[in-house]
Order: sequence, then structure tokens, then C-alpha cells
Amino acid sequence: MADKIRVRFAPSPTGYLHVGGARTALFNWLFARHNGGDFVLRVEDTDTARNRDEFERGIFDGMRWLGLTWDEGPDISGAFGPYRQSERQALYRDAADKLRASGHVYECFCSDAEPETQSSETGTADRTAASCPCRALESAVRLERMAAGEPAALRMAVDPTRAITVVDLIRGDVTFPPGTVPDFVVVKRDGGALYNFAVVSDDHSMRITHVIRGEEHLANTPKQLLIYEALGWQPPSFAHIPIILNEQRRKLSKRDGATFVNDYETMGFLPQALVNFLALLGWSPGDNREILSIEEMIRDFTLAGVVKHPAIFDPAKLAWMNKEYMKGVAPADLARMVAALLPVLRPNAARTDAAHVARVTALLAERVHTIADIVEQGAYFFETDPPEPTPEALSKHCAAAETSERLTAVRDALATADDFNPAGVEAAIRGLAEAKGTKAATYIHPLRVALTGQAVSPGIFEVTSILGRDVALARIDALLHRLALTPAPRS
Repeated sequence: MADKIRVRFAPSPTGYLHVGGARTALFNWLFARHNGGDFVLRVEDTDTARNRDEFERGIFDGMRWLGLTWDEGPDISGAFGPYRQSERQALYRDAADKLRASGHVYECFCSDAEPETQSSETGTADRTAASCPCRALESAVRLERMAAGEPAALRMAVDPTRAITVVDLIRGDVTFPPGTVPDFVVVKRDGGALYNFAVVSDDHSMRITHVIRGEEHLANTPKQLLIYEALGWQPPSFAHIPIILNEQRRKLSKRDGATFVNDYETMGFLPQALVNFLALLGWSPGDNREILSIEEMIRDFTLAGVVKHPAIFDPAKLAWMNKEYMKGVAPADLARMVAALLPVLRPNAARTDAAHVARVTALLAERVHTIADIVEQGAYFFETDPPEPTPEALSKHCAAAETSERLTAVRDALATADDFNPAGVEAAIRGLAEAKGTKAATYIHPLRVALTGQAVSPGIFEVTSILGRDVALARIDALLHRLALTPAPRS
């Protein structure tokens, strides 16, 4: 083993990077950076039927967006490559030959010797029999069947009387009793290496010192330890991090937040907020701090701070955390982020010039939790067509018989206002109310429905000013037209 700490993240390109995988990558990355070690990215792409180049690109993009840069990997090479399993088949064949020579494996001719594909992401257990009759075949019989061209898998011969103890840096010693690890396949009949065998070969040849992964992989570790032992290799240290559950302590669903990291950017989250949130899913710096800079995470991260019990994914906490991070973003940068999301979330938006987007962003930033909230909640700012009023807004603020009269009056006041900045709009509306001997709210509420389609909104003076005189007057006209066509309610 190398003196320098080396860890790896090994996703399969059968899907995009999800939050569980991102949390695993983050813990490895923090451990490497805390200890001055190396973070290796390895692609486990042996599932050719499900691999897609776009998934690999998406995984890489998601990690870069989070700031999880790697020291070695498929795109930057390194001293211990190649970094795709599909390019490492010769290494697996050499290791398999060594297992044959030492007598730790035997040829298996059973028709069910093709276990379900095991991926590093799912941790699905091998579908193997508790015992295999091929283990009792005489050598001559095996040779004869192989000479006849009968395909054979390679199966590890496991001592059924032996207990296997995993020394885990998080969970302590975990012992698997005798008989719980059956003879298991390491090489398929077509010569392809299976997960447990390939990952041992990879971790050894890449000099990985610590394997930090999800607890669903704990059941794989005894098999891997047996392979290390059979090959005469020193195993790395293992640390299995807790599973992530929803608030009901059930498996995460997409509704709970088990979505792809790439989607969080579209959902308007800041990468530093998501990193902070993921870091606290199963780890604590040892105090009550919740907002941590990346420098603080690197400085304070240790495996001793990782808990054994499940981590709970709380979407409300993520939203709060993102809001806190948004407060630290410069207004100009925040406006640029809104502008970047507009064509994604509102492809038909017409009012997207930089100055307009900046004014909308400044108005809404303190009222929202994500950048996408600005785009969605401020949709009426980015469209030229009048918004469709909600039934609630119409019934609450436009049901009075005097509504059209009030809208006409406020329209005239806005049309003749000297200035159309917020102060000028306010002066026009309050002047109208004073002249009519009534409250300004009498005009403000129906005006809000005309301009935004909502019963509530940010300050109406700012909203009106940002929309501009022409748009505001056109929207008032549209609501007046709607009200004229709407039959009066029966008494």
C-alpha cells in the first residue's frame, strides 16, 4: 500500500449522478483533501447493455458543478490507469489466472452461474447458490468438459466453517458467521469479471488505501476480503457510510429529493448549498454549525464524525440552506443566474434583457429559496401578455360592483403620472385615494390582480414600476375587458 492516502469514487454510467452517489463522492473527496491525499475517479462501465456516453458526461458534469475535482480519472489520466473497467480486462485475466494457480477458484458449469449484474451503485447481491456441485468434480472431469468447449465460470471456494470479520472504520467489527458467504462467482462464463472481483483488482492496482462507500456494500465486503486474501494482497481500510432515508424513514423517492444532481441546478439550487447539505447527511463537525464553507468542511472532516444511523433527507432544510447561501451572492451574479435559467424554465419569456432581469431579481431575492423560484414566482414580469388571474384573486379583490370603476380610475392616474419609478407610482395612487376620500388599498388590490394575476405579490409600487407604464396600462385594460364580459353574480 502507498503511504499517501488514496480514495476513489467509482460510478457506473447507467444513469446520471444521484444525491446518494454525490454524497459518497463528497465524503471521499473531503477525506482525501483533509489528509492531503488523492481522489480518483473510476468508471465501472462493464454493463454494456445499459451504459450510455451521455450518462458518463452527466456524472462528470455533476461532479464538476459541485466542485468535486479529481486527481486521476478517464479524462485526465494518471499513473494507475486506465480508469474505465472496460479497458482493464487484461488485468482481470491476470488476476483470475493467479486465483486458478493457487486453487482458490474452481470451474463452474452450472447454467445458473451467471449472477445478476452487480454495480457499484446498487450493491445488489449476487444470485448464487449456497453450494455448487461443481466444487466436487474431479480435476480430470473438469478438464474434459473444458476441452469439449463447455463454457465455465470461475467460482470462489469458500470455507463454510469460517467466520469473516470486517473491520469497519465507522461501524467497528462486523462479523459474518460461518455459512453466510457461499461459493460465489468471480468470472462469468464469457470471461467477464464480476463486480466483487473487478473492484478488488482495481483498488489494489490503483493503490487505494481507503474504501468509503454506502452501507449497502457492507454485504459485499466479506467476499472482497476473501479475494484479497487469495491473491495475497493487503486490503484497504473500509468505511461504510449510513443510508439516506426520507423524513418517514423510508427509502428516498424522487419526490423526497432522490433526484439527479444535474437537476438541482435546473431547480435553482447553488452548488455550495447542496454540498453543505450533503456533507451533513451522516456527518457532523462536532458542534451545532450548519452553514460551513468548503474550507471548513475540508479542515474538519473525519470518519470519526460519521454516524452509523441513517441520514434523513429534509427538503425544507435544503431550501433554507440554499436561501442562506443566496444571501451571500452578489446581486449582479444572482441576476446572471436567473437569466441563465430563464430559457430553460420559461422558453417563451419575452422580457429577458439584463436590466429588467436585474430589477426583478432584486425585488424577489429575499422572498424565495431558490433561483428557480424567482423565475417561477416572477413569471408575470417576463411575459408581455397579461397573466391569467387566479379564481382566488378574482373572488377576493374583483367581486365588488365598483371594481371596474376603480380600475379605470387607477389606470388614468398611472397614465398621467409624472414619474414611473416606485415613488412616482405610489404618489399617483395615494393621490387618487386622497382625492376620492378612500384608502389606497381600494385601488391597490384590483391593480395587483390586473398586473400579476395573484391575490398577493411583492410591493405593488415596485411591481408596477418594473413592469413599466405601457405594460401596466395594457394589463389593466385586459382585466377591464374580462370583467365587462363576466356576468354579474345573481343576488
